Amino acid sequence: MNDIPGGDEGGTGPVVGVDGVTEGVRVQIKVNGITIEVTEEVEVREVLDKAKDGGAIEGSVEEYIIERVEKEGEIKIGETVTVREHEEFLAVPTGKTEVA
Repeated sequence: MNDIPGGDEGGTGPVVGVDGVTEGVRVQIKVNGITIEVTEEVEVREVLDKAKDGGAIEGSVEEYIIERVEKEGEIKIGETVTVREHEEFLAVPTGKTEVA
């Protein structure tokens, strides 16, 4: 059964918000080995917040950037990124943190 409004049988697909506006397609990605679900167009802050909730990072999300496992280059917290299903990311501290 479909548990995401507007999604397909696999649980992914367009998500229709309360106001009837399509919010985007939901996909599962991995951050530091932890699977999270986000929309295809997602702010890095949301990725980091969900990664923190899942135990993939410690400390403040403000202290992290993300990097695609398959591609070089950092993506900062204020940016929006397009992701694809099962894509993998690393959340990397930008400086000294509580754990690094």
